[in-house]
Amino acid sequence: MADDRNIVIVTGIPGVGKTTVINEAVEEVKQNHNESVLVLNFGTEIFQIASKKGLIEDRDHLRKMPTAKQREVQRMAGEAIAEKAKKAKVIIDTHTLIQTNNGFLIGLPEWVVRAIQPKTLVLVEADPERIAERRSSDETRTRDAQLVEDIDTHQRMCRAAATTVGTLTGATVRIIKNREGKVEEAGKELAATIME
Repeated sequence: MADDRNIVIVTGIPGVGKTTVINEAVEEVKQNHNESVLVLNFGTEIFQIASKKGLIEDRDHLRKMPTAKQREVQRMAGEAIAEKAKKAKVIIDTHTLIQTNNGFLIGLPEWVVRAIQPKTLVLVEADPERIAERRSSDETRTRDAQLVEDIDTHQRMCRAAATTVGTLTGATVRIIKNREGKVEEAGKELAATIME
């Protein structure tokens, strides 16, 4: 039985190099398969839906919306992404979990993943020590400081959340290591997942 799912969700904690791996994979697919991949940021998709509905004026207001409205807009964004995937291969760039002062917030709740029906959920991971180094040396971003132990915990929690997505949707779950100096290898692994 052929799987007609066209969506790969790519996640990774801040500082892991997720965007760089995605860019490498998109270029790999273009060069070696002569196909293009539509890369969608889930937060941007949510913002566009909420804006069109007149619910918010800027992205910072998303988290201030009533919870029920947030869920509704998340679901609608998932449905809009699923519609786009009927015509193209899609990567959704997002987070499995978002660290807050009150614990981890689920970035891919049930109503979103059921609407999206991903083929695969990819976790981009790196050694916690490397992530800590990248965060501290990245002057282009303002990142929360985290202990190496906390970074390790965050990645492990993301694995648990990814398994749940697989359970709910039948998607496969893949871990791709973004090793120092080997982003091309990680990009090739992601490209293979997209083209599978």
